[in-house]
Amino acid sequence: MNRHSLVTASRDRLTCLQRTLREAGAAAYLADSPVETAYLSQFGGADSWLLVPARGKATLITDFRYAEDAAADCPHLRIRLRTQSLVKELAHLGRRLDGPIAFNPDTVTVALRRTLVRLLGAGGLAPLAGAVTRMRLHKDPTEVQAIERALRVAEAAWGDFLGRIRLGMTEIQLAGELEYALRQHGADGPAFDTICAVGPNASRPHARPGCRRLTAESPLLVDFGASLAGYRCDLTRMVLSARIRPEVSRAYEAVLAAQEAAILAAGPGVPVAHVDRAARQVLIERGYRKTFGHGTGHGLGREVHEGPSLSARMPENVVLEPGMIVTIEPGHYVPRRFGIRIEDDVLITGKGRRVLSRLPKRLDQVVLSLQR
Repeated sequence: MNRHSLVTASRDRLTCLQRTLREAGAAAYLADSPVETAYLSQFGGADSWLLVPARGKATLITDFRYAEDAAADCPHLRIRLRTQSLVKELAHLGRRLDGPIAFNPDTVTVALRRTLVRLLGAGGLAPLAGAVTRMRLHKDPTEVQAIERALRVAEAAWGDFLGRIRLGMTEIQLAGELEYALRQHGADGPAFDTICAVGPNASRPHARPGCRRLTAESPLLVDFGASLAGYRCDLTRMVLSARIRPEVSRAYEAVLAAQEAAILAAGPGVPVAHVDRAARQVLIERGYRKTFGHGTGHGLGREVHEGPSLSARMPENVVLEPGMIVTIEPGHYVPRRFGIRIEDDVLITGKGRRVLSRLPKRLDQVVLSLQR
């Protein structure tokens, strides 16, 4: 992905936001969170804010540590190296504006809002919920490419990881091996804390790796992803041995069928609740009515959990739209015995969907001959 395409994507996002600001009667928008700042500017440094005027160039407020990075990443922005606090720099710029500064009420804290009101006056601020969040729902080609790159890194790391698994390894050791493989294949780091859950620990959907050791009788659930160039992927696969109990094999086949049904149900204009229902119905038909307690998936991008949520609780007017990238990850959990989950990343297109991830998932493909 070349710098020109990244800058072009940033310009397009800023132009879109500026239209929203003019419609809302705001003079500018404050991006105070690292995620929104990076999304709008392509700048990846910390302790920095972006002030986007309704017209004209946006200003990145950063400091000496990031002077060279900002100049390289953001040739299309004004760079202001601050000599005082972020709040005071913003207040200085804000006094030149003819109108209020809009902000995301989900990221600006109560304490920060009080400080800004004190410096700018009550009329100097205006909450504008969802302005950037709605833009982030739809991934542009540079974002799709970034997530696909993260997937290819994660998938290559998975191949190495399978060769390193040994019976007797602890969950912590397994997670460490996979995160090392991610780095070896070029990831900036894991997309989130890797989950390696052995046997009964896998019945907890967000289990933390501990000291439980892998045995030939224990299914292994691995939820992992790569972070690369600011974007993340999210995958879950099972590792089973030939000595796995028949009830585990049956549950695996049911979860796989549920995931495939949900993937086929996904497409433009489809209510997110319908995708969830497609997965849940398969599990109910297989006799697993009460063992799947979380949603079927979520959006994915700069954060590992973004909108939309693929949940039965979502209203019918929340639908999938072209450009959204979602995970599809039904599961089956038997407390204190075992858990099964299979997860892929799926792009919603104008005509249907495209599964971006490529790891094998048929039962015969996840059964390994594990050695000590």
